[in-house]
Order: sequence, then C-alpha cells, then structure tokens
Amino acid sequence: MRLFIILFIVGIQLLLGTVSRAQAQSTNVLTVIKEIEKESAWKFLYREALVVDIKIPAKEYTIGELEQELNKASIGLHIDEQRNKILLFKSTSTPTSTSLSVQGYIVDASSGERLPYSTIAWYKDGQITGVNSDEQGRFAINIESQQLEITLLFSYVGYQTEQVQLNTEDRSNWTDLTVRLTTRRYTGKEIVVKGTSLFSPADTVYQSLIKTGSFSPLGDNNAIQSLQSLPSVLSGPAVNDGLNVRGSSSDGFRVILDGLTMYNQSHLFGLLDGLNAHILRSSGFFYDVTPAQFRAPLGGILSYTTKTGRLQNYNSSVGFSNTAISTTLEGPLVKGKSSFIVSGRHSYIDDIDWMNNQNIIKYGLDIDRPYSFKADTIAKYFNRNLNLLSTDASFYDVHGKMYTEFKNGGQLSLSGYLGHDEALQEYERGPKSNRFQFETSNEWSNKLLNLHLTLPLANNASSLTSIGFTDYYASYFKEDYRSQRVETTNGNRTIIRLEIRPLSLENDLQEFNASQRFHYLTSFGSFELGSSYSDFQLEYTELRLENRSFRSKRTSQLLDLFTQLDFNQIENAQLNIGGRLHYFSNGQYLKWSPRIKAQLFPESNFSFGLGYSTNYQFLHRLDFLTINSTDFWIMSNEEQPPSSVDYYTINFRLRPSPYYYFQIEGYVKHFDNLRIHTLSEGAISASFSEAEVPYLFNNTGEGKGLEVLHKFTHHKGSVAATYTLSSIELENIMLNEGAPFHPDYDRTHQLTVMNDFTIGEGWKLFSSWTYATGTPNALAILRDESESRIGDYSRVDFSLTYTYQKNFEERFEAAFSVYNVLNRNNPWYSQVIGGVSTESGDIVTGSASVFDLGIQPSFKITIHL
Repeated sequence: MRLFIILFIVGIQLLLGTVSRAQAQSTNVLTVIKEIEKESAWKFLYREALVVDIKIPAKEYTIGELEQELNKASIGLHIDEQRNKILLFKSTSTPTSTSLSVQGYIVDASSGERLPYSTIAWYKDGQITGVNSDEQGRFAINIESQQLEITLLFSYVGYQTEQVQLNTEDRSNWTDLTVRLTTRRYTGKEIVVKGTSLFSPADTVYQSLIKTGSFSPLGDNNAIQSLQSLPSVLSGPAVNDGLNVRGSSSDGFRVILDGLTMYNQSHLFGLLDGLNAHILRSSGFFYDVTPAQFRAPLGGILSYTTKTGRLQNYNSSVGFSNTAISTTLEGPLVKGKSSFIVSGRHSYIDDIDWMNNQNIIKYGLDIDRPYSFKADTIAKYFNRNLNLLSTDASFYDVHGKMYTEFKNGGQLSLSGYLGHDEALQEYERGPKSNRFQFETSNEWSNKLLNLHLTLPLANNASSLTSIGFTDYYASYFKEDYRSQRVETTNGNRTIIRLEIRPLSLENDLQEFNASQRFHYLTSFGSFELGSSYSDFQLEYTELRLENRSFRSKRTSQLLDLFTQLDFNQIENAQLNIGGRLHYFSNGQYLKWSPRIKAQLFPESNFSFGLGYSTNYQFLHRLDFLTINSTDFWIMSNEEQPPSSVDYYTINFRLRPSPYYYFQIEGYVKHFDNLRIHTLSEGAISASFSEAEVPYLFNNTGEGKGLEVLHKFTHHKGSVAATYTLSSIELENIMLNEGAPFHPDYDRTHQLTVMNDFTIGEGWKLFSSWTYATGTPNALAILRDESESRIGDYSRVDFSLTYTYQKNFEERFEAAFSVYNVLNRNNPWYSQVIGGVSTESGDIVTGSASVFDLGIQPSFKITIHL
C-alpha cells in the first residue's frame, strides 16, 4: 500500500511537470496580442471569446507569423496599414463581389463589453447612411456598391468613432468582425434618447441636454431630474414620484431594469435614482412611438441595462456624496469568457446632519413643508412650531450581474437587484401648552432576479430567452395627514373642511415574467417577433377614518404576442412597424396595440416624420397630492378596464450645419380609463367621497403639445434652448360637475435654457434655467378664487465637474452642484391649511401655496482603484 501511494505521488508530479512544460511551450493568443500592442503602434480589433481558447507556441511574433498561426484556427486577419489596425474575424471561403456583407459586434475596448444600439455608418453615392446595432451590440449590413474600398464608421455615445476600411477585392463576406471602441475623454453618464430616429444627429443633441440637466439635490445621479431638461418632459419639483411625459400622469412612466419593471424607481422621495449609475452600461428613454418589444405605458419608458463586467482585468471604485457611500467591483471569472460586476450603496443621511440633511427628510415626509397663505388676512401658527423628537432615515441598494460569453457569440447572464428605503420621524405639534405627538413613516423594498440567454442562430438570426421575478413591498403611515372634505351648507355655499386624520397605505406586488424573442438582421433592417408572459399577485390596503377602508387582493396573467419590423436601409426613409397583442385574464381583455413610425430623409439636412400608436396599461400606480415617497399599485379587473391612449406625433428637423440643430415636434393624445385617486387632485377629487373604491377609473382626457428645440455647438461646449406649449384636460361626470378640468401636473408654457462649457482639461461647467407657468389651482373651483393657477416656476441650477483620466479610463471624478441657486420659493401645489386670522385672531383655514425645495448644495466624489 505504501509503495502504491509513493508511485501515485510520483506519477502526479510527473504529470504536473509535463503539463507545466507544455504550458511553458505555448501561450494564449490574447497575451501575444497585448504584447504586440504594447511594443508597437498596432491596434487589434477582436472579440475575446472568439480567440481566448487559441494556444500558439510561446515566442516573439511578427504580424505575418501571427496570421499563419491564427489561420490554423480559422481566424483571418485584415491589416489596415494606413490606420495601424488589425481586424480579427472568422475565416470562410467566399467569392469576391461588389456587394459587401459584414456581420459582427461592437464592444468596449477596455472591458470587452457589448455596446448596444451603436451606430454603423458609411458613404453611399456621396451621402452618409447607416444602421444601428441591436441590444446585444450585434450588427449585420449589406452594401451594394461599385467601390472597391468601403470605409465604415462605428460610433457610440461617449466613445471615439472608429474607422474600418474593407476591400471587396480581398473579401466580400466578413463574419464575426469585432470593433473595439475607446471611451472619449471626459464624458459623463448618458442616456440614449429613442424618441428620435435611431440614426439621427438628434440623438447626440439630446445627450448634452440630459447631462446639463443632471443636478441632483443629494449628489448621486438622478435620471428623473435629468430628463426634465427634455422638451417632452414636464418640469417638476425636487421631490417627485416619476415623470409627466407628454400629457401623461406619472402613472404613465416606467423604469425597466434588464427587462423587468422597477416598481419603485428612486430613493428618498425621488431625490436620487434607485440604481447606481456606475453599474449601468446603457439606457434608453422612449417618449415617442415605442417599439413593440416593450409593453409601452401611456407616457414613456426609461430602460436600463446592467453592465456585464470586465472580461480581462479587475477594476473597482469607491464614491461618496453628501448622503451616501458606494462601491463597485468588477472583473473576470474566467478570463476572456465570463465576468462579474457588483455594486452597492448605503446612505448616511441620518448620521451626519450637513447640507440640510435633516430638513430634507422632514420635507420628503411632508412634515411642515414651507408654505405661505395667499391672503394677507391669514397668518401662520407661530406658537405651534413643530418640535422634532427623533429621526430614522436610510436606504441601500445592491446590484450585480454574472456573465458568460460563448465562442459563437452567445451570452448567458444572471442579474439581481435589492433595494430598500425607510424613513421615520416623530415630532410634536400644536400649541405649546397642549402639544400632540405624531409619527410619519414610509418604507419600500424591491427585489429583482433575471436570467437571460442569447443564442445566435443561422442567417443572422438570434434567440433571446429571459426569465425573471420581482417582489415589491411598500407602506406609508402618517398620523396627522391633512385631508380636505367638501361640504355644502344650507345656503348652497360650498366649503372645504380641513381634517387632520391618520392615513395608512400598504402594497404587496409579485411578478413572474418569461419571454421568448427571435431577432433577425436583414438587408433592409431588422425583424423581431416574440411573446411574453407575466403572472401578477397584488394586494393593496388603504385605511382612512373619513372613508371606508379599502382592500384589494387580486391575481392575474398577462400574455403578449408581438412583432416589430425596422426598415433602416431604405433610401431616404426609415420605417418602423410593429404591433402587440395583449390578453389580460382579470376581465378577459384582448387588446391590440399597433405601432408605426416613418421618418423621411433621416440623414439629410431637413427631415420630417409621422407616428401613431395605441398603448394599453393593465397595472396602475396611484398618484397622491402630497405623498412622494413610495409607489402604490393597483390592477385592472372585470369592472375597471385598462387605461389606454391613442397617440399621434409629427416632427420636423433641420440641421443646416454641424453646429446648429433645430427641431419642432407635435403630438395629440386621447386617453381613456385613467385612474384618479381621491387624494390626488385636491379639492376636485375630494368632492367625490361616496365611491366604493378610493379612486375613479373611468376618466377620459386629451393632451396636446408643441415642442421646440434649438442647439448651438461651439469648440468649448454648447448652448441649447427648449420651449413647450402644452395642454391636458381630463373629464369625468362625477368631477367638476362633469366639465373638463386641468389636472395638477398641467403647465401651459415651459422654457429651459442650458449651457455646458469646458473651462480646462477635465473641467466642465453646466448651468440651466427653467421657467414654467403655474399648475392649476384645484381650490379655485370650489372656493371662488380668482387665480385659476398657482404662481409661475423659475429655477436656476449649476454644476461644476472634474474628471481625471489615464489611458482613456476615468480614475477620479468630482462634482459640485447647487439646486435652486437663487433660493426662490417656487409654488408646487395648493392646499387648505389652518392659520390665524390677522383681523380677529380666530383659528381659520385658508388657501396656501406649498413650495418646492429651496437652495440645496451637493457633491459627489468617485475614485477608481
């Protein structure tokens, strides 16, 4: 036995020695590529998974010797000596032709990550034309040309454009050609705006608007605040619960992460995003005709994709702002094949009382928000000042992804997200001689898990399979909630009675989602068809003393079939046609959503387009007048039909030079079966108090608007101005005596002027001014007030950023911002509040304007290790 053990150990050592000598005699082709790039000016364009398993003898290689070794593995090289570039691709035997066919991928040069919706452009008959890659960064193009050499331009937002020259005499069919893009110096986090043509200068125009509008009161990123710079989005306060997109309430806005709905999209009363921007590779904002791949709500979609992590090297970063700390770690699991990324944040807003942290918590929980009475005859209770007893506010989020890429281009990923918010304050209010103790609290948690598999099929086709689960919980409790009740006296005089009573809301929502899609890249563009299935379990409870309590517990299934055709390679036109068929089991609703959009001369100096869609919404988020901390959801059923919108759009675009862009867009929307909660429209909906449910569901409406955008670009930055003229009217026979009325988010005029200016290497200054006419005064109808709208809104913000880069990678970032620099009291909404008569000294009620957040400085520092 002892002899056997000795022989076994010796055998293992001999085997390990043999393996070690074999490894010493061979090397990975990636290592050789890196050595050549380090010692010369050559730049290789390749996809890691295509070459990571190729072993070649260990030695120093010339380009010719490397080509011979790679040819043995059916990998071809295309050498562009003029630009010092070497392209690696699958080597196949194909006849030459004047028709050029190219299939491949666009990836990040540092991490190897795919870059979705990248642009591929080329010149044809003296005019530039192009297409975009799909969401996997994959592209396929066919070019009919008599030219022997064709130059392709590859670009992506925030990256340097890459030129690749191909010769049709050498090869007419290029397979698995990968282009690696390098980040542009000193760029910020950007959102891809999809309301415009996919291949349009407007996409680039919108990016600077969004970056200019990035003024988060809490330091961390706030995409909601950023998107308010766009003319299609209504300007709103710092505390928000979503976006109002082209006449839609915030119920019509959705945030999607890796294909799953984020049922609460922000932390701390909407003051910052629920997602850490450092882990997000790309995002698209769809405000126009939404492609059929999405279950489009009535307003817009903000779609995020999680990064896949670096395939070749590790990287980490740490950051902190005036409210939270964050960290991100990414790197390979198996070098060149699989990777991971994980990011986490945790707040300390309640631990360090600086930069107005405690007052922000109080403001977000609607505890003694700043206000002023409209009449001079009413004064505040100066002897009823609020006395804060205790505070507990925090949030955290953890977000990660594991990713594997196959040699044939397939991808497998598992992503997850866990977010949690909690805020509580205990306080005393009332006369000093007789104070009462109250409590306000809110909490939400969101868990998402998603498994995604992409497999390439024959003839430029691919299969995309996804399975996901979402678990969402929310609660809100306020002991001193101000409710308004409308009463009619014997003299038929209408009065609004102010009542201080407890309010409790609670919500549970689970969704299981599975989808299957087939995507095909063709000579005319792309074609996609698929299906998705969701199983919903939803419970909503509302406890109010002045109304009967309400509880709804429902289960439903939603099955969708869809198809989308994108004709992107038609001469002088771009046509997008899609449709989505919905079946919702709770009520057995069968609905059809057509989607069509046409853009003529999309690459010319002048372009115009038309669009039409019908969208249906089966889950509804309740809007409240003063509650902006947590989202609450209800479901369509057999008695309450889904909400819908018929949507018509038109646009004209003019770009006479590379430095100037002008655009006009118009829209008309017809809404049906909108939800209005009795706490959402102030005195209007408070006048209806006999409902069996605490919200109305048979509201109709019409929204229309005209949006104008100017932008001038100069060598140091840009200046842009947007103007919006819009109107939204709702109607319900139970409200406002059946007459149409403007909801509380309607603004007639909105003007935004933005500037971004480079003041030195790595230094940028952003500023913006927003002016908007006031929103409707809901109290005017019932109190015979002369002002039909509250006061105008005007706000100035600025931000100073510094970015240090090394080898085109960010190493240090710092930003300092000031929200509402002039500290202006901007009216947010009207409310009946108790006060003291300046004439008699009696306690009376009066109309008051509640104000948006005042001046708020913030900072954010990120260090990449």
